[in-house]
Amino acid sequence: MSTTTKIRDNFLCIPKLDVTGTNWVIYTDRIIWSIDAHGLLEHIDGSESKPVDLITHSEGAVLSTDELVVEVEWKKLLKAWKQGKPIVKQQIAGTILDSLFMGVHG
Repeated sequence: MSTTTKIRDNFLCIPKLDVTGTNWVIYTDRIIWSIDAHGLLEHIDGSESKPVDLITHSEGAVLSTDELVVEVEWKKLLKAWKQGKPIVKQQIAGTILDSLFMGVHG
């Protein structure tokens, strides 16, 4: 039997951050654990940055086979990195009050 789980169903239930900050310690631990459990911690701890394209592109230049392999791999890494960032943002946005969100979104 196979099951399908949407990514949001897989995240831990994180209580909303209290506007007074009284649950800040518990909130941050739970949000970090949730994001780490899904392999996306580098988006909030800075341990990994956006993948860099190693190929220098000159207008009209044709890439060698080796360069094409590197370029394809870079595009895969970049796509994965770009997909993780909005997932982390959504997890945080879903656990803070709208008034806090309006002050930090962007």
